[in-house]
Amino acid sequence: MHNGDRAVLRISCGTAIAALACYSLALPMPHLGCIMAWIVLCQGKPLPIKKGVVAGLGLMATMMGGVLIVPLLTHYPLPALLLTALLLYLLMQMWLAGKGTQAMLLTTAVTIIPIAGLIEQSLAVGIAQMMGLGIIIGTVVNRIALVVFPPQATPASAGKAYVAPQSPHQLALRAVLIVLPVWLLALSNPAFYIPAVMKTVMLAQQTNTLAAKQVGRELVLSTLMGALLAVVLWFGLSLWPSLLMLVLWLALVSLWVARRMTRLVANRFTPSFWSNAWVTCLILFGPAIQDSAAGKDVWLASAMRCSLYVAVALYGWACVVIFERWRPSGRPAPEATPGD
Repeated sequence: MHNGDRAVLRISCGTAIAALACYSLALPMPHLGCIMAWIVLCQGKPLPIKKGVVAGLGLMATMMGGVLIVPLLTHYPLPALLLTALLLYLLMQMWLAGKGTQAMLLTTAVTIIPIAGLIEQSLAVGIAQMMGLGIIIGTVVNRIALVVFPPQATPASAGKAYVAPQSPHQLALRAVLIVLPVWLLALSNPAFYIPAVMKTVMLAQQTNTLAAKQVGRELVLSTLMGALLAVVLWFGLSLWPSLLMLVLWLALVSLWVARRMTRLVANRFTPSFWSNAWVTCLILFGPAIQDSAAGKDVWLASAMRCSLYVAVALYGWACVVIFERWRPSGRPAPEATPGD
């Protein structure tokens, strides 16, 4: 079996197990646990199980610590804003230095947990538990898949692309400017904008690995592709609404996405396009299930969320274009390829 086939099976099975665990426990926003599992499953080198469990538990503690920012946001908003901007800048620098997974998870803790804490402290704690659980599930599935399907030896890959010394600072600053306005908007309506913040964090990191001419197409099209996948999942689940059908449909669609992300099916889009499309699908599909359970109009709420995510993608594209024109040298920014 080819290594690509092994990766696809690992990602699909891991997504199914994560969905089964997250939705069975009925913790708040279970789709966030599925997203965390997806991030871990897409890494090339699985973590040892003990290290993954410790990392998951450590992330829970770190995210719960994000609740401490809530009093600062409530009583001292300007210092809280400056502190958040500084932390985002440092975490984006970490991501560009090659520690993508750790930076992504910590960025989530800095942005989402304080906003959730503004709604209710128990919600923030529940989200922290869900994300930590997703990481633990992804780690365990990765290790089991490595034992069942040991990878074939492959030639050593080429070195990473060179990044100019000034580039990481500019890219990190650009990413902060993409995330921060949406984060401020989320303070006005935390319940509605929490998924949008998650989407914006993913877009900010995606723009750092794309050439400027690719950004607009990939950000907008991946958002629309994610909306289309969410519609497919919704119609599939409506055939027989149950936990079993939910898990099976998530496994099936993630299998379809993973085959294209790993290039088993030839396509013109990058792996980051498909990964972002799947994350968009989850942050549209997950709240739709909760809206349906609460008796809300699912299609209207989903249309509003999708419009918001497209607007966020267009905003990210505009930030990239403005930064490229602002560069004093007039030359295109070097393309960064940080490791996972």
